[in-house]
Amino acid sequence: MDVRGRPVRFGMFEVDLAAGELRKEGLKVKLQEQPFQVLLSLIARPREVVTREEIQKLLWPEDTNVDFDRGLNRAINRLREALGDDAENPRFVETIPQRGYRFLVDVQNVVVDVQNVTAPIPKEAGSAKSRRGWLALAGGLVAAPLVAVSYRLFRSPSTQIRSIAVLPLENLSGNPEQEYFSDGMTDELIGQIARIGSLRVISRTSVMQYKRGRRKSLPEIARELNVDAILEGTVVQAGQKVRITAQLIRASDDRHLWSEEYERELTDILALQREIASAVTGQIQRKLVPQQNYARAPQVNTEAYQAFLKGSFFSRQGILGVAKSIEFFQQAIQIDPLDAKSYAGLAYVKCFAGIYGFRPSSEVYPEARALALKALEIDDYSASAHTVLADVKQGFDWDLAGAEVEVRRALQLNPSYVEARILYAESLTRMNRMDEAVAASAEVVSLAPITPGSFAVRGMIFFHARRFQEAIQASRLALEMDPRLANALWWQGMSHAGLGDFPGAISCLTQALAMFDGSLFRALLGYVYGRAGERAKALAMLEQVTAISKLTYVTPVDFAIIHAGLGDADLAFAWLEKAYQTRAVRVVELRSLYFDGFRSDSRYANLSRRVGLPV
Repeated sequence: MDVRGRPVRFGMFEVDLAAGELRKEGLKVKLQEQPFQVLLSLIARPREVVTREEIQKLLWPEDTNVDFDRGLNRAINRLREALGDDAENPRFVETIPQRGYRFLVDVQNVVVDVQNVTAPIPKEAGSAKSRRGWLALAGGLVAAPLVAVSYRLFRSPSTQIRSIAVLPLENLSGNPEQEYFSDGMTDELIGQIARIGSLRVISRTSVMQYKRGRRKSLPEIARELNVDAILEGTVVQAGQKVRITAQLIRASDDRHLWSEEYERELTDILALQREIASAVTGQIQRKLVPQQNYARAPQVNTEAYQAFLKGSFFSRQGILGVAKSIEFFQQAIQIDPLDAKSYAGLAYVKCFAGIYGFRPSSEVYPEARALALKALEIDDYSASAHTVLADVKQGFDWDLAGAEVEVRRALQLNPSYVEARILYAESLTRMNRMDEAVAASAEVVSLAPITPGSFAVRGMIFFHARRFQEAIQASRLALEMDPRLANALWWQGMSHAGLGDFPGAISCLTQALAMFDGSLFRALLGYVYGRAGERAKALAMLEQVTAISKLTYVTPVDFAIIHAGLGDADLAFAWLEKAYQTRAVRVVELRSLYFDGFRSDSRYANLSRRVGLPV
């Protein structure tokens, strides 16, 4: 009788060997692969001691470099959590000090058909005697009704690692005010590992979604992020010392490949990051990242580094964090005038200030250029500084070829740098290389697969490529993850306008305006109202933008967009000319949908040439 489908039972629990599942009273209990394999080894020999050495041979082959004690303790703890067990008063799993573990309850239906077990046999198991010993552990002949059950203890996953996610390091200091420090350490580690040219490293924005209250198993996270391995760990800062634990886990089977603990003086933090990254790299590719990428890592001034981390923290807060970010980056530079990272960070935020319209582009972009060049003078391996230079060349110098050189250099230094990938995709649209731009935006999504902003970027690229349906779809995916993502509403709304669906466009842009007040979305609404024939509403938007311009800076491009919607070519080109004369960064939007109605006008080709756009 074939009874291979019958579950193995103990107490209220049952183990479905065919499905690889643990159930309690019929309900599935989440249990990761390694704790599940430990459970199998214990229930195979109930009431007997299974030694730590036997479990080690089962879970970690001889050539695996891992902190075995830490890994096994972690697996046992997770198994006890799944069973609702207590180490002090065990009902299922008893610890035998210095020896191993014992399963305390009887088990039904547990004889394994050893011919179907596919677990790898250790190298020393060449003799018949040692082979029988291994199969006894893997299969576990026990005094129970003879039932043949086959189960693949190991799924023989590919050992090659092509992609990795660095999960947020857990802050164990107990002080919430130290969150910026653990986040900054995570960022730095991502940046270091991303220098492995053949390795795809998931972006910070995607991994930070697993920062607190993680309820998903590592294999589940790996499937969501589409990675082969995960690096997780903890960080504790106490005074002038920092301790970091890190462990590399193969995602397919939750198997530890490597783990280590480091403690250093805070002034040696970059050296510590380099050491961890090199160790991980060695486990992934069995070779070190080229040492010249790390040779310039100087000893760090503690106060400057903490100010840098705070500046980075606020720079990720979007428009509301720009002022604070600038303040902390400037503080870091004042403390340590040779801090390349802070120069690059400040340059990056200066570009934000220009894009958001805090100050005229003619002021902030030269400042950003000088800061980026200073960063490169100190450290020519700064991918972020090269990305800033690319942004300056593209948006301010109108030198698209020069921008491409800089962004390619940034990606050479850090192939997984998402900001460089975004800028590259946008530059390709301005060079009218739309197919390449769409492919580049797919790389952004690959590096940030569960980040709303990556899909908003893809929507932007589809919009510029005039693939409006796909732009709407990508923007909709972004909004499903974050309904308040105004950029996604921007591209979704304007793509509706591109299809002639003006009510759909107005709906999206009105939602965006309710989230972020200012001239941008009023200008876009003015354009759509004009195109829809609602001239009075378009003029009302123009009046509101004019009122705002008397209080704060408004880019001339916003006025040009409204007049384009109204079909007034003379006024539109007058404002575009003003944008050109003041080097307003958004003048390159001349090639966007807004001004399609003027393509036959000689002024269109003339201005396109002057701002470096292909005609």
